[in-house]
Amino acid sequence: MKSGFVYLRPLNVAFVRSTGPYGTSAASAWGQMFDWLDRTGLLSTVGTGYGLLLDDPRTIEPHLCRYDACVELTEEIRARIPEHFSIRRLPGGAYARDRHVGGTAGLADAISNMRHSGIEASGLHVDPRRPLIEIYFDNPRVVPAEKQRIDICMPVAVDEAFGRTAA
Repeated sequence: MKSGFVYLRPLNVAFVRSTGPYGTSAASAWGQMFDWLDRTGLLSTVGTGYGLLLDDPRTIEPHLCRYDACVELTEEIRARIPEHFSIRRLPGGAYARDRHVGGTAGLADAISNMRHSGIEASGLHVDPRRPLIEIYFDNPRVVPAEKQRIDICMPVAVDEAFGRTAA
């Protein structure tokens, strides 16, 4: 398992957004993405997928949560992007990373466990200004679910109170 901290570089992506509880909105967004990639024959050009969980369902009503299914914006993809897709910049920065193996089964629990795993103990906090990012390494149509690898990347920032001493 790969875990620890990573710096993700900013990246331009094409995305489709779906709104609702993440369990259904993620499936809907990826369904639209794969339909488009299949129709255009671009699926073989995509190496990595990115899922952006833009809202914290603990503080936002689940039906309002936004999920973006993203692929890197290449010139070929830019030339064929459909009207209902958009372009955005995947936010770079520091992230706590944990590897999940097993496709989307158990992914919600893995994210919840990571959120509560003691990031604060390392002098960091979850940065609410950036989304949680899922990085999908395997094509779910080729790799069996139990072998699919997903990196969960929780945005972190230095806790300003960490390391301060009383005056």
